[in-house]
Amino acid sequence: ALDAAHDEVRHARVIGAIAREHGVEPAVARVEALPVRDLEAIALENALEGCVRETYGAVVGAYQAARAQDEMLRFAMHGIALDEARHAALSHDLHAWLMPRISEAARARIAQAQQLMIERLREQQDDAAVGALAGLPRPEVAHAMLDALERELWHAPAQAV
Repeated sequence: ALDAAHDEVRHARVIGAIAREHGVEPAVARVEALPVRDLEAIALENALEGCVRETYGAVVGAYQAARAQDEMLRFAMHGIALDEARHAALSHDLHAWLMPRISEAARARIAQAQQLMIERLREQQDDAAVGALAGLPRPEVAHAMLDALERELWHAPAQAV
């Protein structure tokens, strides 16, 4: 987990430098210390940020690594996508460990929250010009990616993700 946190700081620095090269000053990331939380709160955050967003981020990052118009961004996204895939795998492992340790009602709340997060990802639209430069998928491609993740990973019959 600490390695993943360090990766995220590195990702922000790399992407920030690329943004500055294109005349954009990125917002400063602010990370606040979290209070001690119960297992359900940890499982919820992990399910949303790790199992859904990190997993989707890995897929989109790999897409960008192949399609970004900016050569430096393509190179950066190759490494970032690999890191995000590792982070997602950690989240899925943690999910498998956490879920049996919380109540059935908590598991149901988490599954519902994950579905809402997936729907939110479907609704997100990026600026077409920025998206093309960054190699982001067009909405129909992004929806196909989300459909495949839902079918093959998030709602696979053999596992509750």
